[in-house]
Amino acid sequence: MKVWKHIAGMLLAVCMMLEWGTASAERNAVEGEKALQAVKNMKIGWNLGNTLDSTGDWILAYTEGTAKDFETAWGNPVTDAPLMRKVKRLGFNAIRIPITWKFHFNDQGIIDEAWLSRVQEIVDMALDAHLYCIINIHHDTGSDGWLRASKDNYKKNAALFASLWTQIAQRFRDYPETLLFEGFNEMLDDNAEWSYPTKEGLDTVNAYNQLFVDTVRATGGRNATRNLVVCTYAASNVENILQGFQMPHDMYPYHLIAEVHFYTPYEFAGYEDWTMPYNSYTEDSRKTVDDAFTLLKRKFGGTPLIIGEFAASNKNNTADRIQWYTRVVQDAKRIGAVCFIWDNGDGGDIMGLINRTGKQDVFPDIIKACTEAAGTGR
Repeated sequence: MKVWKHIAGMLLAVCMMLEWGTASAERNAVEGEKALQAVKNMKIGWNLGNTLDSTGDWILAYTEGTAKDFETAWGNPVTDAPLMRKVKRLGFNAIRIPITWKFHFNDQGIIDEAWLSRVQEIVDMALDAHLYCIINIHHDTGSDGWLRASKDNYKKNAALFASLWTQIAQRFRDYPETLLFEGFNEMLDDNAEWSYPTKEGLDTVNAYNQLFVDTVRATGGRNATRNLVVCTYAASNVENILQGFQMPHDMYPYHLIAEVHFYTPYEFAGYEDWTMPYNSYTEDSRKTVDDAFTLLKRKFGGTPLIIGEFAASNKNNTADRIQWYTRVVQDAKRIGAVCFIWDNGDGGDIMGLINRTGKQDVFPDIIKACTEAAGTGR
């Protein structure tokens, strides 16, 4: 732990020298909406998946590498304001905007202005539609990411991670409290282990979460008390990972939210070949869902919680999927958590729900079931 404290201390000292704010400014900040109230107000959210989170060397190889090229690389159209208004009209109160930054900063860690401006444009669309909005660092983690849950990775990349969040936080420093920051998505260790990381992997995720909170707070303004979201290792909800997760220390502890993802049971929700026979929502599936939320309540009871992603793949089993989606939203509501549907888009994807081009939605009954379970159905 001395290594973590030493590195984090140096990085925090740098952050605190930023022109945007000082410790005294943070102490004098006026607290806005607390995290628990924000989670209650969000009710149910939606992910703008496969859009700003697109990644791949091929995008630079076969396009000019503009912000539009990346935004549309994975098959979705350019995001527009009518889509945001549609999301709101369907009964969603919040949107999570996954963002991959890997191809959009230079060797000095400076984010490309065109990319940051496009992120800001989409955030503005969401807020103008009266949606809560969450932005994050997304596929910079994961099996192909440069951010990994290891001591060596933290030593190598902590300063860059802090630099990115400093720039992002400064850009949105004066934005309203309905904009939230999520430190990172599904961070894995050097072995890309999903379910059984070492203690080092768990500790590194805790260290990156602490650095995220300290970095954002140091930028001052509304960021001093902005609600911040921190993920578990791999954003997993399994017991051993939950046991190793620690909420960061914060001057304003009532402005932190925990996040996990929910594709449980994966035999039903996944789409790999071995999951294909499991297309029925059985009593065992229901029990697995219920048990998982009981575990989440035991870990996070009293702590604001977001299910940042949840989805069940299309296996020509709409009725069964409706039962699963409904149960997840109901169970989350029972423990005071809010769910964000993962939606890859309407281009025939296995988890696509909302059509983004004005046509009829792919699975309107699933959308209706989720919003009705959350109490926002139209």
